[in-house]
Order: sequence, then C-alpha cells, then structure tokens
Amino acid sequence: MTIDVMNKRTVLAPEQNMPLERLKSLYELIRRMNSVVDLPDLLEFVIDRALNLTGGRRGLLLLADSQQDAPQQVAAVRGDELEKKDLERILKFVSTTVITDVLKQGETRLVLDLPTDQRYEGRTSRDTLQFKSVRSVLAVPLKTQSRPVGLIYIDHPRKSVFGQDELDFLDAFASQAAQAIHRARQHQRQIDELTQLNELSRSVVKVLDLNEVLTRIVTEVTRMLNVEASSVLLLDETASYLEFATSVHQGRRVKFPTRLKKDEGIAGWVMSHGEPLFVNDVLADTRWFGEVETGFVTQSLLCVPLQMDGRTVGVLEALNKKSPHRFDQSDITLLSAFAASATIAIENARLFHEARQARQLRALNEIMLKLSSTLDLHKILTEGLAQTGSALKIGAAAISMVHPPTQTNLLSTRIFREPGFESPPQAQLSQLAGHLFSNWLPAGDDILMVDTAHPAPAELAGNLAAAGVAALTLTPIEVNGNVSGGLLIFSSTPHSYSLEEISLLSGISRIIGLATQNAIIHMQAQEQTIHLKYLNEIGGLLTSSLELDHVLRVIIEGVNALLQTELTSVFLIDEETNELVLRYSTRGDADIRLPAPWQGIAGWVATHDQPALVNNTQSDARHLRQIAVETGYQAHSILCVPLKVEGQIIGVVEVLNKTGGQQFTETHQSLLVALTKWAAIALHNARLFDERVQAYRRLSDEQQRRIAAETRGAMAAIILDMAHTMNNVVGAIRAWALSLEYALQDTPQATLAEHAKAITQILKNTEEALRLMSNMTGPLEQVAVAPVDVHRCLAAAVKSCWWPDNVHLLPTYGKNVPPVEANSERLEAVFHNLLSNAIQVMAGTGGEIELTTHRNADGWAEITIADNGPGIPPEIRERIFNPGVSGKNGGLGIGLWLVETFIHQFNGQINFTSTEHGTTFTVKLPPVEMAK
Repeated sequence: MTIDVMNKRTVLAPEQNMPLERLKSLYELIRRMNSVVDLPDLLEFVIDRALNLTGGRRGLLLLADSQQDAPQQVAAVRGDELEKKDLERILKFVSTTVITDVLKQGETRLVLDLPTDQRYEGRTSRDTLQFKSVRSVLAVPLKTQSRPVGLIYIDHPRKSVFGQDELDFLDAFASQAAQAIHRARQHQRQIDELTQLNELSRSVVKVLDLNEVLTRIVTEVTRMLNVEASSVLLLDETASYLEFATSVHQGRRVKFPTRLKKDEGIAGWVMSHGEPLFVNDVLADTRWFGEVETGFVTQSLLCVPLQMDGRTVGVLEALNKKSPHRFDQSDITLLSAFAASATIAIENARLFHEARQARQLRALNEIMLKLSSTLDLHKILTEGLAQTGSALKIGAAAISMVHPPTQTNLLSTRIFREPGFESPPQAQLSQLAGHLFSNWLPAGDDILMVDTAHPAPAELAGNLAAAGVAALTLTPIEVNGNVSGGLLIFSSTPHSYSLEEISLLSGISRIIGLATQNAIIHMQAQEQTIHLKYLNEIGGLLTSSLELDHVLRVIIEGVNALLQTELTSVFLIDEETNELVLRYSTRGDADIRLPAPWQGIAGWVATHDQPALVNNTQSDARHLRQIAVETGYQAHSILCVPLKVEGQIIGVVEVLNKTGGQQFTETHQSLLVALTKWAAIALHNARLFDERVQAYRRLSDEQQRRIAAETRGAMAAIILDMAHTMNNVVGAIRAWALSLEYALQDTPQATLAEHAKAITQILKNTEEALRLMSNMTGPLEQVAVAPVDVHRCLAAAVKSCWWPDNVHLLPTYGKNVPPVEANSERLEAVFHNLLSNAIQVMAGTGGEIELTTHRNADGWAEITIADNGPGIPPEIRERIFNPGVSGKNGGLGIGLWLVETFIHQFNGQINFTSTEHGTTFTVKLPPVEMAK
C-alpha cells in the first residue's frame, strides 16, 4: 500500500485491488513467465496474455533506452494491421502521444475515451482519432530497479472498454513481466556476448600474421565495447618497456611512439600487478600518465593484462566508451575473457612469425653460402637471380646492377624464368625491366609493389599492360649505402604478395648487395695491387734514367697503359719565358705554348694547383676549343693533375678521352696523382741532370775552344814566322827571277834562253807561294760579323761548287731557321769547303749529298751536310781538323782547319760522324739574340 500525499488518499498496490480469480491468473502467469528463458518467446507470451486478460483489440510491447523517451525496439505485436515489427509503420496505427507520455513520466495510463481525455487535449492528432481508430487505451511502463525499459500498450476502437481493474491487473502483470524480460535480456546478452566472444576469439586465433592479429584484436575490441580507441601494448625484448604494438582510433590505425616503463601509467600498473582495471575519470586517477594523448582526449580507460603461462606479456586497453554507460565489471569480465584468446593468438602469431623467420633465415643462409663462395660479380648476379626464383617460386625475376666504381657501366639486365613460364615474351620482359630499373628504382627501404592490394601508378599501368604483367615487386640493392641496382619479380597473373614474400625478397636483395660489395672490394684490391705493382714498375723505369726525353716517353706510355686513354700530354713550365710548354704527347705533333696567364684546363690546374676532372668539355668554360681546331683532335673528357716537386709546380699531366667512351672517375684521378708523384721526381732529376750536362758541355766546349784557340794561336805564330821567313826567301827568289827575266829580255844570250822556261815557272811558283801565305795568315785575323741568312750563304756556296753529273744534291730547308751572327764570306767558305770535299770524294763513283737545315730544341740553327761516299779514313778521323791533315792525295790539310776556325769565330759548333758508307758534318750556330 502507498500514500498519495497530493491527493490525500491511500493507493493500494495493483495486486490488492484485484479480484481473487484474476490474482490466481496473475500468479499462474508469473510462474509460467519465470519458466521461459528465451527472450523472444517470453515477449510473445507477455503480449498475448495481456490482450487476453484485458480484452484489448491490439497490443504492442516496446523496449526503449532508459535515457530516451522515444521507443527504440518493437519487441512483440498483436492485432489488426500490426503484424510486422516495423516501428515506423506501427507508430502510424497507435497513439504515439500516449506512448511518449508513459515513457517520459514512467506512470500507467488508462484512457477511457481518447478524444475527450483532458490530459491529451490538443496533443492528439486528427489521424489518431479518425484514421487510427483509437478510443480506449491501456499503457503501463516496464521497469527494472526504477529504470524504464519499455511499455505494454493496448487499445480498442470503442470507448470505455477498459477499467481500473484491467489497469491494475496489467500494471501488476507488467511489473513481473519487466523482471522476467530483464532476466531474459541479461541471459540473452550473456549468450550474445559469449557467442560474440567465441566468434572474435576464433577470428583472431585462426590468423597467424602477427600484425594482422594485433589489428584484428584492437578492431574487435573497439566494436565489442563500443569505444573510441583501443591499443595493444607488448613488452619489448629487454622486458623493461611497454611499446604500442598497434592502436585503432575511429576505425583507423594510428602509431604511438611513446614507450612506457613497465610500471608507468595505468597500463604499467596493470602490467606490474597482473590485474584488470577500469578508470572512468582518468584525470582523477594519480596513476594516469597521459600515455595515449594523441589526437583526442582520454576520459575513461579499461585495461586488462595479456597473460600466458603465468607471465604477463602486455596489456589490452579500451578508451572512451561511447554509450552513456560507463565501464563496469561486466566490461572487465568480457575484455578479460577476450584478452585470454587474444594472448593465445598473439603467442601463436609470434611462434608462427619465429618459425617463418627461421625458414627465411635458413633460405637466406643457403643463398648467402652460395653467393659468398664466389667473388665474381657476374656469377653473383646470375646465382642471386636463380636463387630468388627458387626461394620465392615466382614466374620470372630480373636483376640489374650499376658498376659501383664508375657508376656508369650498366651491367646488362638479366631475366630468370621458371620452366613453363612462357608469357610474357622475353623481349617484353627485358624492355619492362629496363624501364623499371631506369625510372622506378626505389631508395632506402622503400619497395615498388603492384598486386591485387596495390594498384599500379597511372604512369606505369600502360607499360605493365603492354608486357602482360599483372603483379610485380621491385626492391633496391644497396652497395656501400648507395642504391646500385635492383631485384624485380614478375607475375603474369593477379597475385597478392605476402609479408613473408616481401621480407624474403628484401633479405635476398641485402645478401646480393653484401656479396656484390665483397666482390667489388676484391676487384678493387686486385686492381689496387696491379696498379701499385705497375706504379712501382713505372717508378723504377722513371728513376732508372736521367734522360729527359726518355722520362717523358715513359710517363706517356705509363699513363696510357694505366688509365687506358687516347691521348696523354706533358706540359712543363719554361722558367725563362714563364710559358706552359707542351714537351711531349702521345701524338708528338703538337706545338703548344701557353703564355702567362695560362689558359685552358691545363693552365687552370697549373695556376690553382688543383686537379681537374671534366667529363663534358663542352660545358666547361675553361676548355680551349681553339686548340681542338688547330690540332684536329676533339677532347670530350679531360683529366689533368699538377706536377709538383717539393711543393713547387713544374708542369701538368693531361689525359684526354678514355678508350671506349667511358668517363673519368675519382679513382682514375687518384691513380694519376700517384703516378705523377713519381713522374715529377723523375722529371726534376732529369732536368737537373740535363742542366748539369749542358753546363758541363758548355764548360767542356769552352775549355776545348780555349785549348783550340791557344793551339791555333801557337800554330798561328809558327805559321806567321814561317810565312815571314818564306816570304823573305821567296821574295828574294822572286826578285832574282824578275832580274833574270829582265836580263833575258835585255840580252837574250843562249845560256839564259835555255833557262827562260824554268825562270818563268819559278816566278809562278813564287807568286803561288806568296798567295798561299796570304791565305794562311788571313783567317787568323778578326773580321766584322753581322746577322746572316744561313740559307743565302748555302745557296751561294752551292752555286760556287763544281757539280759533276753523277753527284746529286738533296736539300731540305726548315722554315724556322733563325738568322745567325757571322761573316757571310767566311760562312760561305765553310759551306763551300764542306760541299767541295764531298763532291771531290764522290766525283769518280757518283752519289748524293743531303743538305738539311732546322731549328733545334735549343733554338740554334743546325745545318747538316751528309754524303754517301766512302767516308774519312779511320786513322785520320781524330785529327781531321788539324792543319796539314788531309784525306786527299796531294791535299794540304788546310780546308777543314779553316772550317773549324771560322765556326769557332762565330761561337758555333761542328762535329761529324763517318763510316765506310758516308760522312755527315753537323754545324750548329747560335741565333742572333743568343750571340749577343
């Protein structure tokens, strides 16, 4: 019994107002309701009995959310036009006004005549009164623990059909029905949760990929508990930190970089204590660490441990429940049950992952053993490609590698095909592979994948379609940290590459990269050994000679052999003129002198004391294109390094165009620098030696000149004394001869007449002797000198000589012969004497005289007169320039003595070589500027 204070009346419970018969019926219905546990059957039973006991025409049992006034679910219906449980349709045939009022107020309603009921005056629609035909209404709420969970609604088209007895009975019946429905719903919910839990457990346990397992766990937790986000945190390998293995927020995977100590935050507390925990206000909990504050605000948190064999391996979290209800013990029970299955799934996935890793490691180990058994780069690539096809069981694979030392020589793309893999054709595969390696090779850990889950980029789709390729994966091959090639697998049919396949392919790529790196190191070591050996040999050759031309020749040959270049040149700095002069080159036909400031790449290197590596001369402003025009040789690439001795630049070595069209690299530069260190020392030594030799020669020549001058002076004194004496004697004889001649003319006596002929001959001989004395003493006197054209003196000497028909002159005059400081008459006499001697020797047998002039390396005029006669007799060769020594019968031996005397007067040099096949005289005269 209850008291209605406002109306000051006593309100009896429905059971107390009920007749005995109805009360018995009520108890019987309660007993029967308690025996029904299937929720749908119970709901049907309740609505059927309510209609039967009240006499209603239509009945409706609605279930609603306790926080909303509106009905949410049609549980059971009976009566005309209410056959289907369609809430929207059903509400068109019942009084929604009454239903809303009951759910909102939580009180029973008895309506005798709806149109005249003051409680709903103005609120009832015209459709309800006319179209729906609702007059009498019974409506009672269904409550559990004072919480409305629904209502029973019964109506009739006639008024005053229901009375207080029906209302009391229905109210009492509804109270017991609500309890039964609540128990049935809990029972059904438990069944649903267990079913769902079983399905979820099966869904995660049957997956063996760890990432997919983790993703499914958090996804199902988010759906099962209706939360905003969920996460799995696992212990790291050190068992010291919790790491976010995976997280889902609003249906999307997110990454949390935060690492928690295993006893830090709420997750750490659950981890360290091994107990589940829910916190509906994290800000009020001192254990809250804010570990998941990324992109949203955490309000509530449920966390359970992931345990296996008595040890905690991680935690499972759910954050921010979406429904108005907060986390409770039932959520802990549900999540803990699911966590048990999740832990098993995680451990199974880990074991499978470890087993898969073991298989991969065995396969990779076998591949590594095979690839490490050779250091031949081509064998490594071929074997690596075959092992890729064998390990992955794919249709076709391709590999490509750029030669790392040069980064220019692309090793040909290789294609591997499994037996039976006939499509697409080899040519199309090769073309596609070349395109991919050239334009699509990824960097670092990235891969290019095209399969059923990863569509091809638009710009690549056409190429794949043309080649008949439906799926592919391209991974880079790194050598020394740089992408130097790629490994590619094909499929002509649609395929989805698994994580295991991708991981194995990446592992093979790394092994090929390491094997390639080892092969390259071996090749480089071999090359370095060969280079060092060759450099040592070149160094030995360079330092074994002090002849400058020989050293230059060895440098050129060494550079060409070591670097395999088309052209090598050595430029040296002329200290007197400060010109950069080409001293020697492979072609040997260029005459290049670069005045200061030095131009070109060679000049830049000599000026800046830095090497220059230019693989495109057309784009380098330092390149002198005019030299290419003048020499007729086009340089596409140039490598130039300085020649230095004790920090002083003495020149440069320049190499042009590697053979085969390849480019120069830093390796080539290093080799050339190493070689030029030897070359610079050798050149410096050779130049020092050459300077010493030249100085010695000058000293020796000066000494010989002085000795010759002293000898000539002494001989000249003797000759002058002899000439004076002979001149006196012959003068007396001449006077006597003249007297006799005059006497003979005056008195021609017979005795004198007999000697007239002898007297005349004596006179002639005397005059000839006097002329000879004059010739002997004349050259000993100094004469004036002036610039003389060598060719003009030669022409005069040739013209003055007697040329028999069987002796031929072969002149070869150089264009750059300088003028010399000399006396033209005496220089002409020198040439006349040398030519006459040669002509007289060959007059009987005939022959040729080669007359050659040129400017030698020292800048002197050099004249060579060579004949093919019998040569100078060996016994007089060493004394040929002494006076009185002659190779001709009856010769006086004065001519060559005069020749040497005149040449020395002009500060020149003369030497000869003679064999039984001919004699060559070489005259060297300094130019005017040197003579001064």
